[in-house]
Amino acid sequence: MTAMTRRCPVCRSDTTPVKLMLATGEDAPLAVALRGMPALECPQGHRSFALAEFPLKLLNHLLEQEEPSLPVSQTKGLVFKHYNCSGCGAPLDPADDKARTFNFDVELPDFPAFGVDLTLPVTRCPQCGREQLHSLKELKRHTPAALAHAFKSAQLAAA
Repeated sequence: MTAMTRRCPVCRSDTTPVKLMLATGEDAPLAVALRGMPALECPQGHRSFALAEFPLKLLNHLLEQEEPSLPVSQTKGLVFKHYNCSGCGAPLDPADDKARTFNFDVELPDFPAFGVDLTLPVTRCPQCGREQLHSLKELKRHTPAALAHAFKSAQLAAA
């Protein structure tokens, strides 16, 4: 992490860099867990983001780099959605959804790597066995709120 000597936004004390063990948040059907995320903490225990723009950098990284790498089914229909396997084209049954956690090691410029876990429902294709989520668009719609809940659970104050 870059050397920072910022004041705590709550009590104005000096802060030191820390790694948060675990911060979790959920916006159903997506759950997010942040492991070892860099932050700042003052002697009174108030926490803040390492940089004011850190939440936006992390959100953009997830939306633009990590989430597009996830396996996604093909969606058909405007009103009534039908999902087909992106591997073999077989129809998928959303009733067969099971939660799966995808783990990422996130590296943002000027920060040490930390872990991000995304847990969401996936469907296994009955023909080829490929696991895939229904919609990347839906995932991206839930990511900002789930991440905000994780930040709130870590009691991070805005810088």
